[in-house]
Amino acid sequence: CHMFTAGYDIRTREAYDKTWEEFDKIVGREFLKGMHINDSKPELGTRVDRHETLGNGHIGIDAFEFIANDSRMDDIPLVLETPDESIWSEEIQRLNGLVK
Repeated sequence: CHMFTAGYDIRTREAYDKTWEEFDKIVGREFLKGMHINDSKPELGTRVDRHETLGNGHIGIDAFEFIANDSRMDDIPLVLETPDESIWSEEIQRLNGLVK
């Protein structure tokens, strides 16, 4: 959500790859030590931080499939940070189901 509402698109494979290439040039992937996982109520670039259930926001489920299958994420914690704790176990199962 933070990345997306800051203007970094991850909704398509091309946009996802471009965003991570830019991140690596500016910050460096080696400095990424963890990431919160959530969809976004606001649209791209709005700079408003409002989390949404996975797949129900403006990011969409495809981006989470890209993350789930990105080997660069294997060694960092991915923390589910969605608003409805009553469905966290379902969301975790959904994420696990995206792994190919």
